[in-house]
Amino acid sequence: MVGDFDAAEAMHDRISDRSEAWDFIRAFAAGWYSPLTDGDGVGQEELKQIEGRLGLPVPTALREAYLLFGRRPELFEHQDPMLPPSDLFVHADLGGVLCFRSENQGCELPRVS
Repeated sequence: MVGDFDAAEAMHDRISDRSEAWDFIRAFAAGWYSPLTDGDGVGQEELKQIEGRLGLPVPTALREAYLLFGRRPELFEHQDPMLPPSDLFVHADLGGVLCFRSENQGCELPRVS
């Protein structure tokens, strides 16, 4: 831990919207790793290219996450990691859902439709 960030204390008042969630992630990153910087997110153009490959838009909250910390794997590569933007895929056998995470034992694919 880099600073004195207390996740339980930071969540004491709950997170009621995405803006507060991103603020929590900024504080968490700064407290446990290093502060987020402008270069920590993927670019809009990269996301547009990925959407073109997928044939569908990246959902808003996921897009915001990648823009904020998509190049900071230490924030999302632990238990059941979020996939890097370049690894997003559409699972045809599951009805064309977008898979965005990998369950740690390979038993399930977290997804959105």
